[in-house]
Order: sequence, then C-alpha cells, then structure tokens
Amino acid sequence: MPAEAENKIKSRRSLVIGAMLIAIVVLMTLVILGYSKYMLEEQSLKTDRGQRLAERYVYAQLFADRLRDGSEGFLVAKTEAEKVRAAKEIAEARLAGAEALGLFIEAESSASGLSRTEVSEAIMLAANAVIGGESPLAAIGESGAPLTDAEISFLTNVRDGAAVIADALNKFRSPSGEVGFRQMVSLGEWKPHALEASAKLRELASALNGQN
Repeated sequence: MPAEAENKIKSRRSLVIGAMLIAIVVLMTLVILGYSKYMLEEQSLKTDRGQRLAERYVYAQLFADRLRDGSEGFLVAKTEAEKVRAAKEIAEARLAGAEALGLFIEAESSASGLSRTEVSEAIMLAANAVIGGESPLAAIGESGAPLTDAEISFLTNVRDGAAVIADALNKFRSPSGEVGFRQMVSLGEWKPHALEASAKLRELASALNGQN
C-alpha cells in the first residue's frame, strides 16, 4: 500500500476515534447532568415532604397542649374571663386537630402498610369523641352554669389524656432545617412517638365513650 494512502487511512481513523471520544464525553456529561437534576429534584421533594411532616408534628403538639390546658382551664375557672380563655384554648386545639390527625394517619399507614383511607376511620372517630361537634366538650361552658359532676369527670379525663398525648409527642423534637426535614423522611424517628400519641388518643376516646 502506498505511503500516501496509508497516511490517509490513519488520518481518517484518528478522526473517527476523536469523534467517538468527543461523543462519549458529551454523552457522559449529559448523563451526569441528567442524574444530578434527578437527584436535586428528589432532594427537593424529600425536603418538602419532611417540612410538611415537621409542621404537622408541631400542630400535633399544639393540639395536645391546648386540649390539656383548655380542659384544665374550665376545671379551675372562677371568672367568665377564665372560661373564655379556656374556650379559646379548646378552639385552638380543634383547629390544630386536623393537622394532628394527618400526622397520626401518616404514621399509622406507614407502620401498618395499609392505605391512609383504611387507617383514618378509627382515628377520626376517636378525635370526634374527644373534641368533635357531638362531644360534650363542644357545649361545656355555654350555659354559664357551674360545671356538673359529669362535665367535671369528662374534663378531667380529657385533661389527663391530653397530657399523656403531649408527653408522647414531646419525646421527639421537630426539625427546622432542610437537613432535618430530609432526615425526618429518611430516618422516621418521629413515627414511634406519633404512633404512641395516636394510640393514646384512641384510649382516651374509648374511656370517654364508656363514661357516656
């Protein structure tokens, strides 16, 4: 083979190899960029979910605290202003209750493998028995008359039950930063305490239903 032809073949081969190397580098760069984007999106989703869980955990603690304090407030109230303050705390507990139940449902679903719909009924029934519209708590203090023995017993049970729920939830400190939010999802350290609080809520509801 003439030297000139051989040189042309070598030159073409070098160009092909160079083009292939460039293509491989470009492809690898695209793969790395795509994977990096995917990881960032996953991280963002985990952060958002963790933040939502953290917020719900704080609301659950508020629910228990206000339920305990409001019940105690009615039991010790001597003036109309004190009764109004107790009623306000119960109203705040009721507002925080929706988020608290969301946390309990998430924990129960995760632990049992059942859907949120499947575990929600028992939790909702328990919450309604304690603080729902049909609960005696909804009407306590409206008449202005002194508390009856039944109301005192009901409020005492609610106060003590709410204190137990609060103690269970206070064993975990809800995070406030992005790293903590992601750990809340990946580690799940909040779940045992939310499960305990959920169980205590159902126990309280059972005790109150037995009282009625």
